Amino acid sequence: MSYSRLLGVVLLIAAGAASGSERPATAIVAADVPPPAELARRGATIGRVDVYIQNIFDLADRREAGALYGLANRLHYATREATIRGQLLFKSGQRLDVQKLEETERILRTRRYLNDAWVVALHYDAASNVADVAVTVRDVWTLNPGVSLGRAGGRNHSSVQLDDLNLLGRGTQVGLSRSSDVDRTSTTLSYFDPNLRDSWWQLGAAYAENSDGRIKSFGLQQPFYALDTHRAGGVTAYDGTSTVPLYSNGQIVDQFNARHALHQAFYGWSNGLVGGFTERWYAGVRYDESQFAPLPGAVPPTSALPADRRFVYPWVGWQLLEDRYAKAENFDLIGRTEDLYLGRSLYAELGYSTGAFAGRGRSLRTHVAALDSWQPGVGQVLFGSGTFDGRLDDGVAHNVTLNATGRYFARLTTRQEFYAALSASATRRPDLDQQLLLGGDTGLRGYPLRFQGGTSSALLTVEHRLYTNWYPFRLVKVGTAVFVDTGRTWGHDFAGAAPSGLLTDVGVGLRLGNNRWGLGNVVHIDLAYAIDAPLGARRYQVSASTQDRF
Repeated sequence: MSYSRLLGVVLLIAAGAASGSERPATAIVAADVPPPAELARRGATIGRVDVYIQNIFDLADRREAGALYGLANRLHYATREATIRGQLLFKSGQRLDVQKLEETERILRTRRYLNDAWVVALHYDAASNVADVAVTVRDVWTLNPGVSLGRAGGRNHSSVQLDDLNLLGRGTQVGLSRSSDVDRTSTTLSYFDPNLRDSWWQLGAAYAENSDGRIKSFGLQQPFYALDTHRAGGVTAYDGTSTVPLYSNGQIVDQFNARHALHQAFYGWSNGLVGGFTERWYAGVRYDESQFAPLPGAVPPTSALPADRRFVYPWVGWQLLEDRYAKAENFDLIGRTEDLYLGRSLYAELGYSTGAFAGRGRSLRTHVAALDSWQPGVGQVLFGSGTFDGRLDDGVAHNVTLNATGRYFARLTTRQEFYAALSASATRRPDLDQQLLLGGDTGLRGYPLRFQGGTSSALLTVEHRLYTNWYPFRLVKVGTAVFVDTGRTWGHDFAGAAPSGLLTDVGVGLRLGNNRWGLGNVVHIDLAYAIDAPLGARRYQVSASTQDRF
């Protein structure tokens, strides 16, 4: 649980702004303005495009009147108008396109420095067939100086940081942190600009000095930022060293040093959005190297090492995306507008490495990812996704991994929901540094972290969720959950320990919907009881963390 929120609480105490579903006046369509679909049918042209930046609090609202509200707004550096205009998919003089208005909203809502966004046709002149468009966004608190504490799987993690997700209102993220968890102590300096100089180019860099090594990363790219984008490309680079532990029954049984380097350049092209679908092609070159060495003084001492790997190869990729979204509330978040992707998505990638490209041996590499959704009944949504990864090294399959996940939501009442998630994984000849684990940090909340290993796994989570209307100090939305987790692994992995069989826990959780700051969406506080805990193991686990889902 993060105590860096204390500064925000002090400044915002007893204060509150409108929730994600309460629209500012500039986001409410006038009664005499036809719906966007009708304006598009008439061939309306976009006239004025006005941008409105709503501060954290609306001081004109009597519920938000007071010195603390004003102080919070004054200390907060509001998002610049140019930052928002640089992310619009339309401009004055163009034909009004409903899809571009809706996608602009979705893009703006993905920005961590914004709580919500609305794009509406606010005025319409029938004589000239011109519609004026209003773009309204609501800011959140983005400065994070403080201390964060958390716990999962019986282990604590903490950090001291100074982060800003919206430096000088430009959407730039900068951070300096000192963190400690079960794996390492780390000092990290990071920078990321998602819209470099108000363009669609992204620039990011990070450096971390860790107790077990260091990490350097850099990226400059223009992604496919919208469904109708025709070009993408960029370069990325990563180089890092670390200690890799192998676990059995929650304890380290082996460890070794590792160095990973991954560099690539890519280019993508597309015909844009055609008939409700976007098809994209990618081509690139990639350098992927992993080197391993014994860990001096390790307890227990290093007993096995993965083979060094180096792949240098060209690759091609293909992607198909369906343009199908729906607005919702109280699915993965609490009291905020959510954009549910209900379409079909497929991505496939193929690469080939040989000694001719400075690689080691011949290797055919594949990656496939798919996503779909179904609506079996009123108030019900089922999401399905899957990935397949693997290599064929000199004709022999290695590190083959198949993952599949299903997530089911059923609305019981306006504030109650049934949720179930089933995930499964299977591996074949996995690399020694790629261990498949289940535990308190991977969904079995009543057990220690990295508790059970194997070559395949399955995990089922069932929750009854309650989204209350309690809004303490108008700072966070409160939810609760009653849950059951059950899962297991099969097969002997590198550690050699036999799987423990089916493991089940039950518990209750408190959820705090984070609507005031951009430093995480939902705070989780869970108490779980392990029904199948081995003899002598602790049966209760308390965890606290900040996550992007309920």
